[in-house]
Amino acid sequence: MTTQYTDRVITGMQALFGDGYLSPGGAREMTELFEGLDIAGSRVLDIGCGLGGAAVALVGEFGAAHVTGIDVAPDLLRHARARAEAKGLSRHIAFEAVEPGPFRFDDDAFDVVFTKDVFCHVEDKAAQFREIARVLKPGGRLILADFVAGPPRQSHGGIYETWLARSRAWGLSFLFEPEEVYTGACKAAGLVDVTARDHTTPAAAAALREVAWLTGPEAAPLHEALGEEKFEARIGSSMWRHAALVCEALRHIHLFARKG
Repeated sequence: MTTQYTDRVITGMQALFGDGYLSPGGAREMTELFEGLDIAGSRVLDIGCGLGGAAVALVGEFGAAHVTGIDVAPDLLRHARARAEAKGLSRHIAFEAVEPGPFRFDDDAFDVVFTKDVFCHVEDKAAQFREIARVLKPGGRLILADFVAGPPRQSHGGIYETWLARSRAWGLSFLFEPEEVYTGACKAAGLVDVTARDHTTPAAAAALREVAWLTGPEAAPLHEALGEEKFEARIGSSMWRHAALVCEALRHIHLFARKG
């Protein structure tokens, strides 16, 4: 399957988000997401595992017994497997290339399903939530972070549309839905205790840190690696994402649910 994540995009995203991460927040946001949650000894499904940074953290920092990471981009999984091996965690982490659609896993297979900034690329979100509910054990938990569409407002002034265009120039595309689509699909799938926590302000702060880094001297090696056109697109994507988050044309949420 063709991936959005070319070598240039991977280089740029890791420079901004940290080794092993392809989305804003990186390791810092993992700490925020799992604050107060005990997943020690759990079997975890990591949907959209990418380069494997989160899977390594789930085992190495948060104590998961085993993580199965799945992704539609096989080329990313080569990096993920190498990362797990370098950390000495290959026995505790498995990565699998998948196609969009139903999971191959048995019912009640996992204690935790985790996914970070992946559902904004998923077309049929309701079907994906049904699959999550199916593979979770009774009492198992969903832990999700994602970007969602904010309410339409005249005051947005085209900021949202401009950010989408800048993201496409950088090499990424999205399928955003409002928060209510997520919470409604969770409940329709049979999940309970569905809670969405707004994370827009920290996400905007992270975008601003990106812009500061990109426009500073430390970004010179990345500038050289990406070339002028891609580097300018990278700056524009971060700048306009910050603007979209500030006016809440774009929002970021942390969502938690449980299988009854």
